[in-house]
Amino acid sequence: MKTMILKFLSEKGRPALIPMLFLALNLASCKKPDAGPEGPQGAPGAQGNPGPALSGSLKGYVNHYDIAGSKVTTDLSGDSVYVDGTTFAGVTDANGMFSFSGLSTGVYDLTVKKSGGIYGSTKVQNIEFAGNGDTYRNASLSAIPTNSISTFMAYDTTINSVNYIRVRGALQSSTRAQSLIMFVSSPGASSVTPQSYSSYYVVNVAANATSYAKNVPTTDFYDLGFTSGSTTHLQVNFVGSNTQASAYIDFTNNRTIFTALSASSASAQAQVQ
Repeated sequence: MKTMILKFLSEKGRPALIPMLFLALNLASCKKPDAGPEGPQGAPGAQGNPGPALSGSLKGYVNHYDIAGSKVTTDLSGDSVYVDGTTFAGVTDANGMFSFSGLSTGVYDLTVKKSGGIYGSTKVQNIEFAGNGDTYRNASLSAIPTNSISTFMAYDTTINSVNYIRVRGALQSSTRAQSLIMFVSSPGASSVTPQSYSSYYVVNVAANATSYAKNVPTTDFYDLGFTSGSTTHLQVNFVGSNTQASAYIDFTNNRTIFTALSASSASAQAQVQ
C-alpha cells in the first residue's frame, strides 16, 4: 500500500507541505480471495407455460415404383393416407398428392396404402409437426412382385480357403430385372419370417434369368451369433427392386418391415461350418 502527500501553498504564498489529507490509493491490483466450495444446489424454478398449440397443413406426395424399381407416373390417385391415432384420413389426387389441414402441433405417423393389393403399404414415422404453416413429407410404394420361386437350397462350401453358405435355386423369369430378398433366422430359432429375422440379403436377378445364386461368408453368421455346427434357417421372397419403398422400421425390435413381398416364397436351412 502507498500514500501520497498533497502539496499546498501557505498564506504567504510560500510552498509548504501540509499533511492535510492522506489518500490511500491502491496502485497494485488486489487479488480476489479464492472462492470457497459451492453451496448446496437451489431448488428448481417453476415450470414455464407450454408454447401455444398451433395448427397447419401436412402435405406430401406418394411415389410409386414397379417391381424393377422404375418410377411409375400413371394411376397415382386413390392412395389412402391416414394420420395414425386421429380421425384424419384422405386419398391422393391425380398427381399423387395428399393434404391434411387443421392439424395441431404434435408428432405423428402416417400409414399409406393402395387398394387392390398391387402395392405394398408403408409408414412415414415421427413427423415433428410444428403447425402454423405447411409441412411436407413424401412416401413411396412399391409394386408387389407376382412371379414365383421354383426351388431354393443352401449348403456350406469353401472357395479359395474361405468358408461360405451358398444359396441358389430356380425362379420364374421376367423380361425385366428382378430382386430377391433372403431372410436369416436368429441363432437358435427353428424358423424365420419377414417379421422375425436377424439379417437379410438382397439378390439381384438379371432380366430373363431362370436361376439365382449368392455366396454368404460364414463369418457373417458368426457375427450374428451363430456358432460352428449350428443351423441357420433361411427364407427367400421376391421383393420390389426399390427396397426403400413399401418398407419402414419397426422400432419395437429395430427391424425393417418389407411389405412389397411376393406371395411365393421358399425355405431352406444349412449348417454353419
